[in-house]
Amino acid sequence: MARTSDTREMKVGQEQTHDMSATGKIDRADFIDEFEEVDTPNWEANKQEAFMNEYVEVMISEEQNPNAEQFIETSVNGVNQFFIRGEVQRVKRYFLEVLARANPYHISTKEFIDANGNKGTRIIKTPGKKYPFQVFNDSPDGVRWLQSIMMEA
Repeated sequence: MARTSDTREMKVGQEQTHDMSATGKIDRADFIDEFEEVDTPNWEANKQEAFMNEYVEVMISEEQNPNAEQFIETSVNGVNQFFIRGEVQRVKRYFLEVLARANPYHISTKEFIDANGNKGTRIIKTPGKKYPFQVFNDSPDGVRWLQSIMMEA
């Protein structure tokens, strides 16, 4: 059964939080990101290559900002693919992966008081979506694959 996926409705990546106390030493181990495991398809190389070469219909969402890119260029192994916002295009899945992985991070900091009453700084790293898009008429494996890519970001 064909399915539609909309990245505007998908969770992107996993927020990471790190606390830095105002006193004491900072340990490098405190800044190692911890991630939730995501179920991803685990195929042999031939099946994976065939899957990535499947054609999918994709549309990058319109942007309200008049200065936003209208033509988005992606490149895989020297092969370029341009996307035009608001138009449905039929492309190979490996270009879709480039779009799905184009997720910038927003870094913010907040002061907090630790258990001992000392001031500290909390660093919050939140993933975002650079090019929200929709995928039309995808297979169930394709939907699961896209969700796992978005969670990796």
